[in-house]
Amino acid sequence: MLGLGIHLTGIYSFFRIPYNSLLMDTYVFPPKTTVIGLISAALGWDEDEFLSKISQFRYGIIIEDPGETVSETAAIFKTKEAPIYPITKIMNYKPSYRVFVASEDEDLMKEAEVALRDPAFVLYLGDSENLWYPKVKNYFALMEIEEREVESLKCILPSEVFKEFYKDYSRTSNVFLPPKEVRIPVGFTGSGRRRRFIPRSVYYYSGIELNLQKPLRVFDFNGNGVYLF
Repeated sequence: MLGLGIHLTGIYSFFRIPYNSLLMDTYVFPPKTTVIGLISAALGWDEDEFLSKISQFRYGIIIEDPGETVSETAAIFKTKEAPIYPITKIMNYKPSYRVFVASEDEDLMKEAEVALRDPAFVLYLGDSENLWYPKVKNYFALMEIEEREVESLKCILPSEVFKEFYKDYSRTSNVFLPPKEVRIPVGFTGSGRRRRFIPRSVYYYSGIELNLQKPLRVFDFNGNGVYLF
């Protein structure tokens, strides 16, 4: 199977948590829907094509550095008669992510690699205010990936996998974000106003390596063991 390893960096990132309202809170990392959305933008897909093909991809991520949490507050003015109320937006400042994507459709993965070299649309880290600024020239790579067993790893894990395999962790850097559970969107159902996101609970962390109770089968991306879902 072919896989893409992508290094995502920028000045700010904002991945809105869909079940918040007045507080525009962000995930610490890009969920699956955001990463596949970025690839679909590079490919020039419209919304319908993105929605129909998101399930063809598998995804994993290592949070190299979550960055610093920053916020801004704006007063929302609608009409002269309506009350003015503040909305606070939370963002990640100078984050760094190693994102991994794979598909059984090898032609699709090859098309994605070509598109990332010359994307059809501008690529963002979440919303249109936050551009993706690659730090290095070789910021993505297409590669053959194979399964192998590991007893430690650095990628996020679905909650059911984490609870079955987790033993403890070892610090690996000065960045430290202990394991925490969150629900992220991994797909969509319905259409129009009836569209809803499909949630999945995962554990995320940074600056540590998980030690496992027993070997876990993952995919090898040039030495990075990554659990894809």
